[in-house]
This record gives sequence, structure tokens and C-alpha cells, in this order.
Amino acid sequence: MGSDGVLMLDLLLRGGTVCDGTGTPARTADVAIADGRIVTVGRVPETARRVIDVAGLVVAPGFVDVHTHYDAQVTWDGLCTPSCWHGVTTVVLGNCGFALAPCRERDRDRLLRMLEHVEGMPLESLRAGVRWSWETVPEYVAMLRAAPLGPNVGVLAGHSALRVFVMGEAAYDRAATDDEIARMQAIVREAMAGGALGFATSCSAGHVGEGGRPVPSRLATRVELRALAGAMASGGGRGVLEITPATFPIAEDELAFLQELAVETGRPVSFSAILDLPDRDGIWEPVWTRLRAGLARSARVVPQVSCRPMRFEFDLVTGCASLDALPAWKRFREARDHAALLAEPGFRAAVKDQALGRPDTPSSKRWATVVVEEVRHPAHLRFIGGTLADVAAERGGDVIDALFDLALADDLAARFSMLLLNYDDDRVAELLRRPEGLIALSDAGAHVSVLCDAGYATHLLGYWVRERGLLPLEQAIHRLTAMPADVYGIAGRGRLVPGAAADVTCFDPARIGSRAPERVADFPAGAQRWIVRADGIAHVLVGGVPFVEDGDLTGSRTGRVV
Repeated sequence: MGSDGVLMLDLLLRGGTVCDGTGTPARTADVAIADGRIVTVGRVPETARRVIDVAGLVVAPGFVDVHTHYDAQVTWDGLCTPSCWHGVTTVVLGNCGFALAPCRERDRDRLLRMLEHVEGMPLESLRAGVRWSWETVPEYVAMLRAAPLGPNVGVLAGHSALRVFVMGEAAYDRAATDDEIARMQAIVREAMAGGALGFATSCSAGHVGEGGRPVPSRLATRVELRALAGAMASGGGRGVLEITPATFPIAEDELAFLQELAVETGRPVSFSAILDLPDRDGIWEPVWTRLRAGLARSARVVPQVSCRPMRFEFDLVTGCASLDALPAWKRFREARDHAALLAEPGFRAAVKDQALGRPDTPSSKRWATVVVEEVRHPAHLRFIGGTLADVAAERGGDVIDALFDLALADDLAARFSMLLLNYDDDRVAELLRRPEGLIALSDAGAHVSVLCDAGYATHLLGYWVRERGLLPLEQAIHRLTAMPADVYGIAGRGRLVPGAAADVTCFDPARIGSRAPERVADFPAGAQRWIVRADGIAHVLVGGVPFVEDGDLTGSRTGRVV
């Protein structure tokens, strides 16, 4: 307050085009901020301690990224790069149940190796970068509350970590007993009381840990899942259940189970993901129909959709999901002499049979389009930027021969990239148009050696809104802000309305976009990762304090645990 009792504004964003997150039409307005909160959106005649002219910019709530894996990275990088460069002001950790809490000291390396194998994080960085100071989820949340955070951070209690904490090695081998389930329920209730946003798990067959073993959450029965979802919801009307289903596309029976959980708990369930599958026309239509029917009876199940094509860079040792899914590839994972195995005709034949099938199948076509990204052998440098089909056409053999031969010539260090899903624009557009879908799935912080989709929000606004005209700007902003905040129960964020936290992103609608990925070596222990930078982000506020100004980070750390 000023000396006359009138509230003194800390900051005034003057004359921008305000998209307030509610989906209502954009309007030219000022945004007045005091004590970290929105005071007024409209015509503001009074002055403030600081005025920023944002004419020509879109003024929106900060973007809310609910599907990240920054659980480890946030302990050494409170900025959560590169998400923070893209107007993201809130990130949610612990998705798919892969978390670092709860965790006993003896299990620390076990959880780090799980992140390495399932979420593609370099183990040397995890071991060098994570500074352990917690055991329970509330202690992990307390660590974050004391840390200098750039964006706000929300935490999901992770099922795989929870099972290891209660069951030890048995978590990887069997269902839980009634007593173990009861102990896990108590820990989930403790986590929610200690600041967790919800509970996350995975049943996906694609989530395979060290040694090819299923991650612990995959051993859980539906009895266990129902009990833990109930424990999450027992603390008084909050919490979200985030899950990666067992089947892809999600099966009718599994979706019905998730809808039952949503009704029983009264809490939303978000599953990942709905993605375009090559040559599978209409595969998702029955799912959308069942989702809408469920919403009509208060079964709030919200799928996550991605606005980006899923291109993975890989080498054979680091791994590739399309290879890991092949039964024949288990021999490679277990082998000590990888080179000898790749040269073995019988092994090659088995991989070819399972990877290629008929020449006209989607999987066979996909292997033909794999791009050679990096080789060191002088005779193969000319193949960089070409496809495995190009290599096979010149050298003979098929695309698997090309893959293995290039890898062998480089002591398995050759790198490739593959488009897996979500690359047919017209079909992806149909998924994005569905208002029931939560635009998310950045996976930021994960798979850092093979991809970076942290720029999903700027990509949506630049490519899908400006260039393709797929969604009105106001609807796109709503689905990046208020919708994820509401589903995940992040109170007071996602809207520019009086009383809300002043998390704000101002961007140039003519320039907003996500650049091409680039590889940098800035992780602990010198490990490399892929990052992606943003265009058009002018100003970002977190809690009313400038976090980005004129496109550059200010050094402020005002993020909070939400």
C-alpha cells in the first residue's frame, strides 16, 4: 500500500493482446500486478513501480507442462532448461511413476538406473548431479521448496519408486501382499499431505528397465492400483492419477477401468497418450467415443496428445524403442560381445524377420526412412543425412544390414534417427482438434540423448496456430494453460484473472516458434543432451517477477512448489 492507503502496483504490462487462458476472445488490455498476483486486467490508468510496453505482443498465462521428467535434473538445474525458454512457468515431475522419492539410501542407484534405461537419462550425469538429501516424498518436496527454482514445480508420487521402497527387490518380481499395499497406501497419503499433486504409474509393456525386466509398477494388480488411487483421493478432494496404460492404443477394458477409478475417487485421470499410428486409420475413434460417454457420467478421463512428430535419435548401445520391442533384441541387451552378435547371420535373420515383416508394412517402411545422423568411418561419411534405404541401395543387403554394418564400422558409435509416430500432419491435426485432449507429452528432461520436445508449446503456437490455422489462438492458449492447471489441480494458475498468481508469458505471434534441436555437452560429467531454443518469447514472469526479459533470462528464481 502507498501512504494514502492505495495499493501500489509493482508491475504493469501495458497495451498487449490479452489471451487470459479462459478461451474468451482476445482483447487489448493492461495487466496490473502487485505482490505476485494479478490485480486487474483491463484499462489501468494508474502507474506502477515499473511499466513494460507489450504492445504488439500476446499476453498469456505462463504455460503449464504437466508431463515432464525433471525429477533428477531439477536438483542441479532449478531453471529446468530448456522448458523455461519456451514460456513454461510450471512443470510437473514424476510422470509414469518414475520418481526419485520415496527412496532408501541403498536403492538410490537402482532408481537412477531405472531413469537411465526407461527415460534415457545419462547415468554418469545422474550419479554426478543428483545431491541426495531425502528419503520420503515430503522430504523431496521440502528440498524443492528450499531450492532456487526458475519455474514452479509440481510433484507426482511415483509408483515404481514406491514399490521399491516397500517391497525391495520383490517389487520387480511379483504382486504386492495386502500388508504391502496397506503400507503403500499410507505412504501415498503421506505424500499428498506433504505436497504432492497426485500419483503416477505405468502399466506399459514398453517400459522396460535394467536387464530387460519390467519396471516395478507393471507388476501391480488392479486391486493395488485401485487402493493407491483411493489413498491419493482420501485427503480431501484433490489429486490426479496419471498413468501410461498397458496397451497402445488403450484397450476398451483398460479405459473402462480408468473411468471406474475416476468415478470412485472423484478425481481426474490422465493417460498418455493418444498419438497418430502410421497406417492405422480410425484406430482412435472408438476411444474418443468412450471418453465422451464417460465424461457425461462424471468419469473424467483425459488423454494426453502431442503436437510434435516423434523422432528419436539413437545408437544401438543407447537403445531404440523399436528394437527393444523385438523379442530377438533381448539377446543384444544380454550379450557381452555386441559386435560378434551383430555379425552373426542367425541373429540378423531373427531381427529382420521381426522388424521388417512384409515389405509393405508400416514397420518395414519406417526402417527404410531411418536417417544416418553421425558416422566416423571415412568411407561412410557420404551417407550422413541419407536414409538406410539409400545405404542398402548402394551397398546391397537390406536396411537392417545397412544399420548393423554402419554401426559395426564405427564400434557401435554410429547414430541414427527414426520417425516413430505422429508425423502425418493431417492425422495429427484431427487429434489436436479434439477438445477432450490435453496437449502435453513434452517428456522434458527425459530421452535427452535422443530427442527434445520441450518446445511443444511454442511449436503449437507457431506451426499449428499461425502457419496451419488449426486452432484459434484463444483455444490454443486455453489448452496450454487453464486446461492442464485444472486437470492437475494447480490452483491459482493458468488464467490471467484478479487474484491469480502472476505467471505470465508475452510473445510475438509473428515469430513464436521452436527451433531445430541442437546437441550440447552441458550435463554433469560432461554428458551430451539435445536441447531446443525458442523464437518469439519476449517476456516471462514467474510470481510477478521478470524471469525472461527481451528473450534473455534475468537470473530471478521465484518459482515455487505447487
